[in-house]
Amino acid sequence: MAVVQPYTPHSDDWFETQEAGVVHYTPSRTITDADVLLFGGMTGDLCELHTNEAYARTTEFGGRIAHGMLNLSLAHGLVTRAGHLVGTGIALLGWNNISFHGPVRIGETVQARWTTIEKRQSRSRPDAGIVIDRVELLNQDGRTVVSGDVATLVRKRPA
Repeated sequence: MAVVQPYTPHSDDWFETQEAGVVHYTPSRTITDADVLLFGGMTGDLCELHTNEAYARTTEFGGRIAHGMLNLSLAHGLVTRAGHLVGTGIALLGWNNISFHGPVRIGETVQARWTTIEKRQSRSRPDAGIVIDRVELLNQDGRTVVSGDVATLVRKRPA
């Protein structure tokens, strides 16, 4: 049975409105064969684990799986699709503490969850602050398959 959490669109995501500890969910998305092949072609990562079903069946995964970096990209994209920091985010500053907890198979459905874990004033930009969110990609069973902390430079609400 799918574990898909409610999704609420976001707006008014200024630095001041970010609160540590608040949990949000994105819409969900099913991973397709095209996703995996396009990502491999775009990045040059054409490893047989992602492109060769006969080979992949001989591995501990029992079949083809999505690239770990595709999954991280999807997590980030789903958070953006939910509208988080769209229009108020100035720059992605970096990802830290990235972990890949398990495979994502073609046909599985994923959803991202993000929780603001920290926010602070920018030392160089008085009109902005830094927000750090823990982002997790969950599979259809609610199991975390990728996680990491992303820092974003975010606009303050205009005076």
